[in-house]
Amino acid sequence: MNIKIKCMYKWAWPMLLVLLLCGCTTKATQTDESGLPPHLSVNLQLPKLFETGSSNVFAVEVSKSNKPLEHADTAEFVIWREDDKDSAITIKADESSPGLYSASYVIDEEGLYFVQSRIKFADAQVMPTKRFAIGAHAIERLAQLESAQHSDAPAPAAGGHH
Repeated sequence: MNIKIKCMYKWAWPMLLVLLLCGCTTKATQTDESGLPPHLSVNLQLPKLFETGSSNVFAVEVSKSNKPLEHADTAEFVIWREDDKDSAITIKADESSPGLYSASYVIDEEGLYFVQSRIKFADAQVMPTKRFAIGAHAIERLAQLESAQHSDAPAPAAGGHH
């Protein structure tokens, strides 16, 4: 019987140690000063006035718990016409100040466009998207779309001349 107990201790102690160590792992999450998970804020900024043939500056400001989120792994803007996402253009963004990423791009045609910023960090990724218009007809169409969105009315059909 003494031999069986010694044999049992040979394999039982390592097994018990492994079980204890596995039970001790915890997943620690970062918290801010109030004990909440850090809040990520994003502000995608568009030019006040777009012009065809001129350089337009797109910017996105990223912060975590009200502190600029610096040194993104990837920072870029993707721009496409409203009806043609397949021809989207990706522009690399640079960090122009702590937490502020920007890029400029020349748009040659009037119309409705989308811009999406794609900012990636080790523990986060943000991809806000905004719509913008260039040209009188496109600005009018954008105003109609935004008005319909806020009033829950159906959006007008695109380009509907008979």
